Amino acid sequence: MGFDEELQNQRMFVLLRNMHHMSWEEIMMCLLRSCAIALIATLAVGEAAAQENYTLRLSTYKPSNSKAWTEVYVPYAERIAELSDGRITIEAFPDGTLHSAPDGFKAIAGDITDVTPAFPVYMSSSFDLVKATELPLAYPNVYVATRVINELYPEYFRDEFERLGTDLAFTSVTSPYDIITKVPVNSVEDLKGLKIRSAGGLISTMLELLGAVPVNISIGDTYAAFQQGVVDGVILSTAAMADYRLYDVAKYNYRLNGALIWIPNAMNPDFYDPLPDDLKEVLAVAGREAAMNNAIHYDNLTKDALALMDEAGVTTVEPSPEDMAEIEKRLAPIWDDFVANSANPERAQELVDQIRALSDKYAAMTPEEIIALDEAEPV
Repeated sequence: MGFDEELQNQRMFVLLRNMHHMSWEEIMMCLLRSCAIALIATLAVGEAAAQENYTLRLSTYKPSNSKAWTEVYVPYAERIAELSDGRITIEAFPDGTLHSAPDGFKAIAGDITDVTPAFPVYMSSSFDLVKATELPLAYPNVYVATRVINELYPEYFRDEFERLGTDLAFTSVTSPYDIITKVPVNSVEDLKGLKIRSAGGLISTMLELLGAVPVNISIGDTYAAFQQGVVDGVILSTAAMADYRLYDVAKYNYRLNGALIWIPNAMNPDFYDPLPDDLKEVLAVAGREAAMNNAIHYDNLTKDALALMDEAGVTTVEPSPEDMAEIEKRLAPIWDDFVANSANPERAQELVDQIRALSDKYAAMTPEEIIALDEAEPV
């Protein structure tokens, strides 16, 4: 028994002992006064708890001088501080100082960080339905992908995250993957037999179905391999093509608009769960804004990269409607295999149907309209 509880019991004992000397009116006044004191004490404790301060560790492999850091993570941290009136303090760890990119989930589980990018691809065996987020040609752009994934998360993805001991802080989605080559590629038929650098997994499967030969090479070794002729092309988001200066080597960009990669930013439940409800709402608002800031960031990176490659003499080819129909036909088995290989095929088919329906629903909307929708009807 705590000191405050013991003191309260003593007061109640004295009150009861003296009641037989009191009138009915005096007894009621004493009881009301005791209840009022107890209520004030309870409110004071609640207010003190509500004003408690918290420290959130924010980590990422992104460099501190990168646009991703300055345009997504810094505004996220500033928004949390602003909305919480300084009750949440951010400790920032960019540049991979706390852990490497593949270790995001492990860093959360090990209580090394509180919010960080966590790649499902590095924990592939731990996920099932989450793999649907990377199905090829699932979304027309990064804005639609962000909205659709956020809508589907509670129903289809949350359980798989929570089994790993993580929550979702906010969604990051890369821009679509395209193919940059040394030789002209004007249609999917021109990819036949070309050796294309890949990161493996689903991307390699895509290339095989399109007739190319995937060559698994780490991103750090890609430029040299491309330059030395080990590969004829590289599949990568157009934004990253500019980052790695691939336009120095190749002069043709085929806008495949293939898979987008979902990079969820995981949240540490040990930090999140004890928070009062008002601070949980702060993180929800800041997370929704960060997700759309990420979409804007990748969209701008892609536009800047296309302009830069155009100046460098790169020819960009948009597939014709007939060519896109052929690409969709060739990549359709990936969707079928996802459903067939799922631990719950019926549930997987339901998810696939939802992805297609929601993508179609939002496809005609402009980025500005999707951002406005996200503010008016937040997930």
